[in-house]
Parts: sequence; C-alpha cells; structure tokens
Amino acid sequence: MSTIRMPISTASRKGVSGVVGAAEDQPVLLTSHGRAVARVEGSRQAEESARMLREASLAVLDAAGDLAHSRARQFSLDEVCARLGLDPDRVRALADERMRSSR
Repeated sequence: MSTIRMPISTASRKGVSGVVGAAEDQPVLLTSHGRAVARVEGSRQAEESARMLREASLAVLDAAGDLAHSRARQFSLDEVCARLGLDPDRVRALADERMRSSR
C-alpha cells in the first residue's frame, strides 16, 4: 500500500477531517520541509500493522528459541547437582514427594 506524503501546511488547510479522510484509504505521512514528522493511519491499517508486528515478533522469538535450544548443552540431573553442590538422590526424593502431594 502506498503512502500519501503531505506537507503540514497542506494538512493544516485540509483540517483534521481532511487528513483523517485521506488516511482511511491509505497512510498519510506528514512532512515539514520534506522531512517526515508524523504518520496518520486509519484504524484498520493500524490494527493490521500491529498484528503483523506481533506475528513478526513471535516468529523472531521462536527462531531465537530454536537456535538457543539447538546450541545449548543439555545437562543431566547428576551434572547439575554436582555443579550446585546438591545431593541428586535428595533432589529426586523431593521431586517424587511433590509429585505425590500434587495428585
């Protein structure tokens, strides 16, 4: 979808209703001396932009998670306990006790 570039002086002459009316069909980029200063979008466009951004964010997070998972070394309970100075048999007993009490 193309964007309408509109100088602020033109937007001022058109008024808020004129700018909003133009933004219902396609985004309006307000400019000052040729430099973009604001963007006006219709609600449908804004919702679609937000949806696409959420989907892209989730895709990036999924990809990062997959990458981290594939690069991460998996540790056994015994290795973790050894590094933390814990007794693996005691950890297993606590886990079993919690599983039984949650039923």
